[in-house]
Amino acid sequence: MNATPNEKTTSGHNRSVLLPGLRAALTQRELGELAGVGRGTVYELEVRHRGAVPRTVRRLAKALETEISNLVKE
Repeated sequence: MNATPNEKTTSGHNRSVLLPGLRAALTQRELGELAGVGRGTVYELEVRHRGAVPRTVRRLAKALETEISNLVKE
């Protein structure tokens, strides 16, 4: 996932956008528990305060039983 010129990067990771429908699926805490990440991580990804680490995106996709491409928009 490469950042476009208009996207800022954080810690070497681009700020991929989690699709808006993700928020309605589960609470941040529920999703974090299923994916093995903190609620704060889920929140920061939703509001684009941090970049998505590939491992975290894979965990979120697995927890939601979906493909990575359904979670991110480049």
